[in-house]
Amino acid sequence: MERPSLLIACAAAILASVLYVFALYVYRLLFHPLAKYPGPKLAAMTNWYEFYYDVILQGSFTSHIQHLHKQYGPIIRITPSEVHIDDPEFYGTIYERVGRRDKSTYFAGRFGYAPECFSTVEHDLHRMRRKALSPMFSVKRITEFETMIREKTDRLCSKLTEYQRDGRVLPMDRAWMALTTDIITEYAFAKSYDQLESPNFEDTLHEALIAIFTTGHFALHFPMTYPILDSLPDWFVLMAQPSLQPVMGLRKDLGKRVGEIRAGINEGYKTASHPTIFHEVLNSDLPEHEKSDHRLGNEAQLVIAAGLITTSWALSVASYYITANAPILKRLRKELAGAGMHATKTFEWHKLETLPYLNACVHEAIRLSHGTSIRSPRVSPDAEFRYRDWVIPKKTPVSMTNVDILMNENLFPEPREFKPERWVGNPALEKYFVPFSKGSRQCLGLNLAQAEMYIALAMVFSRFDFELSETDVSDIEMAHAYLVPYPKWETKGVRMRVKSVEI
Repeated sequence: MERPSLLIACAAAILASVLYVFALYVYRLLFHPLAKYPGPKLAAMTNWYEFYYDVILQGSFTSHIQHLHKQYGPIIRITPSEVHIDDPEFYGTIYERVGRRDKSTYFAGRFGYAPECFSTVEHDLHRMRRKALSPMFSVKRITEFETMIREKTDRLCSKLTEYQRDGRVLPMDRAWMALTTDIITEYAFAKSYDQLESPNFEDTLHEALIAIFTTGHFALHFPMTYPILDSLPDWFVLMAQPSLQPVMGLRKDLGKRVGEIRAGINEGYKTASHPTIFHEVLNSDLPEHEKSDHRLGNEAQLVIAAGLITTSWALSVASYYITANAPILKRLRKELAGAGMHATKTFEWHKLETLPYLNACVHEAIRLSHGTSIRSPRVSPDAEFRYRDWVIPKKTPVSMTNVDILMNENLFPEPREFKPERWVGNPALEKYFVPFSKGSRQCLGLNLAQAEMYIALAMVFSRFDFELSETDVSDIEMAHAYLVPYPKWETKGVRMRVKSVEI
């Protein structure tokens, strides 16, 4: 009699599960506070809809949301609990208005609810954590650090001279990543990774970051992914999934560096001519439990990843378009020469910012590289959002995507084209320049990123000519939207030959 009883119990459990799922879907479709919002019914029913586009189709949800807006209008329901809006004029309401803005708890699971600024849900806790980091990213501190940016860029120029001399094909995107990695690691720890010294720039963090971001898309739906990986022996994880080796290696190395700073054995810092991010954080008024090696190791991963990937990609995009358009390069060089930058070799960040055409090239490169390429939901815990005739209940995640604004054809005619002149004498466009987001959760490193962009582009393109090699526009256009954009997987990167050197 035990076997029939067991079968009946199993059948009952299965039936109960089916009924629960059915009831849940009926509730989400008919009775949920967002039930009347336009959008695909499947997206309203289940997060598996997003999983399909972002995991199975490898970072396709951002572009799919754009298609949904064309079908359903400017406000749509994209998950059972989230509303997405495509209206540039509404951006400030979500991201800039005064008031508490929490991060979506669901979205914070992308990196396993890591205890760093990016994943922090609560508004007040985020402000406390960010406050400890913010002084090191102020205009004043970045200005004090720009001598080091010039030194690192000058070292890159020396390497480019070698490529010109022996005729090798230059992996420009990896060269830019080596530069931005060496700059941010120097600034964070007073110990550069010295990736500019890597033969052919092979030892970059490119593969590690792809692994982190693709794993993050999976972990968004299964937030226990990272905690489970952390709890398993390294040998087991690497045997099961070798591609995760760079993820584990990076996280452990950064945690080790924070530990070295705490222990006072970072000899590089004692002789360094500049303050560093994590020495300042450890000396801040953060509560002691917020200064643990574990938490700051996670914070270091965020700072390093954010500090190198978006800037290096923007430089790669700029390099492609400037090289592919001789009139743009000619006009840029003429402006730099007219300002005396090449003759004096000062290349000061704030002087470079005042050059209209260079400023326009930087803006257009950042626009086309998008910054972050996924939506960033905000939750208003105290008040409703109102959009046109819609009253969005408080505590509802509401999101917009930077890409939608930066590629809006009404704001930026022929949005896929690199047209620096659209920024010249058109200050009204600044309102829609949102690659760094806006408000209290705006990208912390925007001053560092812009200093690197201006200095690096001015120094490199005033000295070198390039010729594209087996590279076209598909190698720099977004094909996969993870935290940051990636081109087609089969790309060989942005490859160039250094044709001449101007001394």
